[in-house]
Amino acid sequence: MIHRKADIVTESRPNLRGGQGNPLFRHFFSAEDLGGRADMLAIVILQPGESVGEHPHNGNGEVYLILTGAATVTEDGVDYELQAGEAEFCADGHTHAIRNHTDAPMSFLALIVKDRA
Repeated sequence: MIHRKADIVTESRPNLRGGQGNPLFRHFFSAEDLGGRADMLAIVILQPGESVGEHPHNGNGEVYLILTGAATVTEDGVDYELQAGEAEFCADGHTHAIRNHTDAPMSFLALIVKDRA
């Protein structure tokens, strides 16, 4: 399945999960497109100060792969600074958040995968 730029749905999600600002999501494949194996595949762009608030994963997990810039990722209440090329996986039963603490835009790939159980 090929998705061209014109096919990609873009949406702003203000104050997502209690976070700050208006993260911009570029959805590449829907859960239906992914055949039930995953719930989402998107690139998320955070402007300086924007964030996705802390949230739990139950029955699924989520990968954050930093594409450009840097961000503070909070995993189970512990902060980590990640740079482009680094990643975090929030497994089923855990929590995470992400915040652009820099003065430049940053982007990350977000993939929500289903629990195998």
